[in-house]
Amino acid sequence: MKPPPFDYADPETLDEVLRLLAEAGDDAVVIAGGQSLIPLLNLRLARPEIVIDPRRVAELSSIDFGERGLQAGAMARAIDVEEHPDVDQIAGLSTALGHIGHIQIRARTTIGGSVAHADPAAELPALLVALGGEVVLQSAQRGARTVAADDFFIGPLMTVREPDELLTSVWFPAHNGAVTVVEVAKRPGDFAMVGAVVGYGVANDVVVDPTIVLFGVGGRPVRLPATEAILSGAAPDQDTFAAAKAHMLDNVEASGDAHASADYRRHVAATLVERALLELS
Repeated sequence: MKPPPFDYADPETLDEVLRLLAEAGDDAVVIAGGQSLIPLLNLRLARPEIVIDPRRVAELSSIDFGERGLQAGAMARAIDVEEHPDVDQIAGLSTALGHIGHIQIRARTTIGGSVAHADPAAELPALLVALGGEVVLQSAQRGARTVAADDFFIGPLMTVREPDELLTSVWFPAHNGAVTVVEVAKRPGDFAMVGAVVGYGVANDVVVDPTIVLFGVGGRPVRLPATEAILSGAAPDQDTFAAAKAHMLDNVEASGDAHASADYRRHVAATLVERALLELS
């Protein structure tokens, strides 16, 4: 299939991108890696009047690792972050990136594109929520604003970004402890049917800073503060982790579809979290 006709712009400056977005509003789409947008165009599920390609805006491809974490420009490629010598400074990031499709996919996928697309089965949005990260949005009229990741995602493929705003950067903060990303997919590289980002630290022989975020179970990354509370201050042992699993089995809400039932997703999510906790102990 072929996409519907549209105008194409590849501006060289951020100001020009923002001007085009301000002029076109809902009639514009921004293309990043194109992994999701191109199929939508070809299926005619998206019918923009103009496609804006910001790949020539150099500042949007920045990768800046520091003491506070990683500030990645929206157009930074997943493969470049994955192969960066400092990638392990951000707990869980290397593992999350390794789950994204195959290496050819990651060579085109962008950090900002994955986050802005807000696929509920995607790894990077879930990791961003788990780490307490932030996104920066910018418009020509209102300037820049910073949004906490947990507030950014509002539903399947839906965020708080306004039509005239561009996601310009993503901040993955450093985490006090280890973090892992686990998932179940039909085949390696497929979208996750169920996944979890799990992490915690240990101080004085008890769990500190636990974080649990599920993906693929609902319309957006789902944080589990009540389950985290069971872990916080408890000994990092099998009894504690079993209690967390039992709590999830009783309380996690999951959605069902043609790929998996809600009950399957709930049970797999609880099992994945328990295994991840044991793996990190």
